[in-house]
Amino acid sequence: MNSRFKNFISSANENKASFDTSIEGVRSSLEAMTASASTPAVQSASTTGWLKGSLSYPWVLVCSLVPSLKDLF
Repeated sequence: MNSRFKNFISSANENKASFDTSIEGVRSSLEAMTASASTPAVQSASTTGWLKGSLSYPWVLVCSLVPSLKDLF
């Protein structure tokens, strides 16, 4: 084999080893961070401040009320 090709392969192996080491470092710091968390993350329900259900979207009210009001006047 060509020495240039061998250098390319060895450089790729070194880069992969460096990448694996950095991934392990990130993984361990994330595990330490999640283990030390005192409160679990709870997903809250999103609200719009309007009615519950499908009428919670303002466009539903606008699309249903505006034509009705237009027909009245």
